[in-house]
Amino acid sequence: MQAHSLRNKYRTQARKLMKDRKLAKYLDINNYNLSFEYYEDKYLKQGYKHDSLYKKILDSSTRSNKFVNKSLGII
Repeated sequence: MQAHSLRNKYRTQARKLMKDRKLAKYLDINNYNLSFEYYEDKYLKQGYKHDSLYKKILDSSTRSNKFVNKSLGII
């Protein structure tokens, strides 16, 4: 749960530091931070349980968002 919380914290901080304020606001509205419980429910529905569930959430918290990266020209 801590990794997920840190990811949301750093995403928020990065957006506060963005020079392009319009883009930062757009990301806040359209790519907002989701709760730990959202991901817990999402992966439970995909069949993950116990340790594999939390490993999946941890793994996902360390990946960047490919859609956002592509839209920003990062990849």
